[in-house]
Amino acid sequence: MSNEYEVLPLLIELAKRSCLSGPKRISKVEILKSMGTTPWKLRKLLDIAEEEGYIEKKYFGRRVYFAITQRGRDLLSRVYDDLRRVLNYANATVLRGQVVPGLGEGAIYMSIPMYVEAFKEILGFEPYPGTLNVRLVEEDIPLRQTLRDKKIGFRINPYKANREEYGGVTVYKAIIMGNGVSISGGALDIDKTKHGDEILELIAPVRLRDELHLKDGDTVEVTILG
Repeated sequence: MSNEYEVLPLLIELAKRSCLSGPKRISKVEILKSMGTTPWKLRKLLDIAEEEGYIEKKYFGRRVYFAITQRGRDLLSRVYDDLRRVLNYANATVLRGQVVPGLGEGAIYMSIPMYVEAFKEILGFEPYPGTLNVRLVEEDIPLRQTLRDKKIGFRINPYKANREEYGGVTVYKAIIMGNGVSISGGALDIDKTKHGDEILELIAPVRLRDELHLKDGDTVEVTILG
């Protein structure tokens, strides 16, 4: 059985002392203080880490040097990725709902170059020229106001062209999931709309109905990133 999480604190301490870049001498006294452990426990962790291939010892004369192996690097990278993902979602808001037919309001914004360029700048992609409409479950509708209060969205101000005035839009970065598939996209909070807060309009670089294999009535989960 792997002891990867038992040796993880040790690997972190060794990484802090440059053992990722090659064999290094370490001060066991410093590590003991940093980890708050005992000499016996530290010896045991070093032995386990070496036996399971997370570290290796190098001898130069009577001196012992330690290096983190590729397996140790892989463990540190995996834990780093997990922590980054958790911390990124720590302030996330999850909204649930069902796919419903749209009124074509969102598609209007997809046809105006000024808005398209703004979406590209905010989200990092050019959106497919259409939106996916999701009717939120009743208990998640109040979260729309919570998002507005948090002010985590990106504001696009009202726009006027050829005597036509278009309302402002607040854009939220989002992860859209349907049928077990996730896509990075955006959620729109449009100032002037015939919809109520129960309807959430979603955009993505692809047609979401096709990519997520959605039909009216299917369940969608939207994670708004904070």
